[in-house]
Amino acid sequence: MKNVLVIGASGFVGSYLTKQLLADSYKVRCLARSPDKIKYFAEEGCEIFKGDISDFASVKSALAAIDAVYICIHTLAPQHENTLEKEFMDIELNGLQNIVQACKDNGVDRIVYLTSLGISEGNKDAWTSGRWKTQQYLLNSGLNVTVIQPGMIVGIGGQGFNMALANAQKSVSFVLGNGRNKFRCIAINDLTYYLAGVQNKEEAYGKCYEVGSDDVLTADQLIDSAADVLGRRHPSKIHIPFALLRFFSPLIQLISKSPKGAIKGVLDGLGADMVGDPSDIRQLLSRPTLSYKQSVECALKVYYKN
Repeated sequence: MKNVLVIGASGFVGSYLTKQLLADSYKVRCLARSPDKIKYFAEEGCEIFKGDISDFASVKSALAAIDAVYICIHTLAPQHENTLEKEFMDIELNGLQNIVQACKDNGVDRIVYLTSLGISEGNKDAWTSGRWKTQQYLLNSGLNVTVIQPGMIVGIGGQGFNMALANAQKSVSFVLGNGRNKFRCIAINDLTYYLAGVQNKEEAYGKCYEVGSDDVLTADQLIDSAADVLGRRHPSKIHIPFALLRFFSPLIQLISKSPKGAIKGVLDGLGADMVGDPSDIRQLLSRPTLSYKQSVECALKVYYKN
């Protein structure tokens, strides 16, 4: 039985991943800033550690007697109050440096890191270019690292999908940008299958994998297809220019209590296509992925069940 640590277990992907790892008979420990949010995992045999990636001592403690670590963090979200004046990507990089050092101190050599599609050295926005730097740091850390890059994650709790689903239920929807930017989609359960599946694959060491289904849809199509699943008419759409949102980004950052530069950094990157090529991961892990509509149906089942 392998001992794994999930950093970010209280988040959207982290919580689903924890369930997947438990189902696969791993012994799971979770590190979260708010342990009360995931105390239900303790009933399933998880160890729950309170900590933050910005606090080296808590990360080192959580990594004791661990064989592998998953990193599912999202520094766009509100962070620890001591980090609010730092640039959001600096928070992530500093946190990863703490994790790598704590891994080396504890003899942990396996890391699986979740980012997103669209990460490249040539991007000019702070979000995707910053994440390229962080994943390069990990890949050059001397540890056995695998990077997983999804596009639009379909599941209740995912911010992008929640927005598309909410818009699908309206007669008039508000869409960020012109609605023509493209996304490769992936069901949350397919994503966690890949995250768990690469764990024991030595051929995945040092690799970045773009993951997703065959469906590549525009922002408008994401809404309309969700409306089809719901049995509703396609809503009329009002497209909000990114330039307008960028103008108000300082106010949005203040209201949302997001880290410095987070809102502008994301808005600068929005509008780009997130398509990628999932052929490499499919050669490694061959289970067929759900289509977008099938993913929406599964997400709705979870929603109504809860």
